[in-house]
Amino acid sequence: MGSSGPVKALPPHWPSIFSTYRILSFGGEEIIHGHLRADLTEEDPEVRDLLEAWDGRSVLRRGPSAVHLVLERPSTDPSRIHWILHIALFGATLFTTLVAGALLQGVDPLATTLVELGGVVVPVPTGVRVEVLALGWPFALPLLGILLGHEMGHYVAARLHRIRASLPYFIPFPPYYSVVGTLGAFIRLRSPTLDRSALLDVGVSGPIVSFLLSIPVLWVGLALSQPIPVDPGDFTPYLIQFAGQPIRVGDGALLRLLTHFHFSAEIGSEAILLHPVAFAGWIGLFVTFLNLLPFGQLDGGHIGYALWGRRQRYAGIFFLLLLVPLGFLWWGWWFWGGVAFLINRGRLSHPSVVMNEIPPSRFRRLVGVGAIVMFLLTFAPVPVSL
Repeated sequence: MGSSGPVKALPPHWPSIFSTYRILSFGGEEIIHGHLRADLTEEDPEVRDLLEAWDGRSVLRRGPSAVHLVLERPSTDPSRIHWILHIALFGATLFTTLVAGALLQGVDPLATTLVELGGVVVPVPTGVRVEVLALGWPFALPLLGILLGHEMGHYVAARLHRIRASLPYFIPFPPYYSVVGTLGAFIRLRSPTLDRSALLDVGVSGPIVSFLLSIPVLWVGLALSQPIPVDPGDFTPYLIQFAGQPIRVGDGALLRLLTHFHFSAEIGSEAILLHPVAFAGWIGLFVTFLNLLPFGQLDGGHIGYALWGRRQRYAGIFFLLLLVPLGFLWWGWWFWGGVAFLINRGRLSHPSVVMNEIPPSRFRRLVGVGAIVMFLLTFAPVPVSL
């Protein structure tokens, strides 16, 4: 990530305040990370005068053995917000989730016909019925609210740490091939994470928001759901109806607890037919625990690296191996494990932050432990069974 050598971006007298320093690169950022000389502190006039002369961002952190100084500035103009792209992707995702919501209500707003092409049956929309499309609101609105909240949690935390970040990119997906009509959303970090405290804040903020938003959505949705005289099964005690076809879904400890408040007599003996609002909340919990897997640059990877440093890779290896037997219960674990492996370019370890040796505060470590508890509460061994 970096190399040492003459600091060409600094006046000649700057390196004299460092005992050691290195030059780092992150996209379009110029970064100099050094340790102050042992005889200097952040309050020394020599340091203060030089920092006032620096035309970029400067950050001082006291570590276990030295005071760290990071100098950062963009080498190019900051990226502009591509409003049209963000709005177009959100609009397309709103449409596809509305279609999915209508299909969950048992109606098809696109008047789809099935066409056989080369031996493969392909659904082809033939029109848009707006009055039917509107039936998808009870599903699309809470779902997009949870996804938007998740990504804006990351965005706000990044901005509070003065990390340049994009607005959320939503990913629409044809609802005939997905019961939710989207593959979620993501943001891009365009400047480096300087320390493990910032990394934990950015990583944990999204799951916390989606977790907190999903609970009231589930509570309302379960009140609208109903039990049906169907064997609930061992791992999938809930049903949804998608385009008239039943699909079983599973639960974790938190969802089972919420269900007991609404269906204490029926749980375990009958299946619960989830209302689309409840299913939106279910997806919120699914997104939460899926992102908390400790792989690479997933949210769980950020949190794991913030807590354990380079030992995070062992948690990633453990969970990747755990997905192998879990895949016999639900093949989707093999799929998501492969996706995480590809997204992280074959690496389970998280890349280093600039000031790696400075640990997060005790409070942040407690928040990280809370994220682990959140994962255990939302984890479903068999999320879906067709």
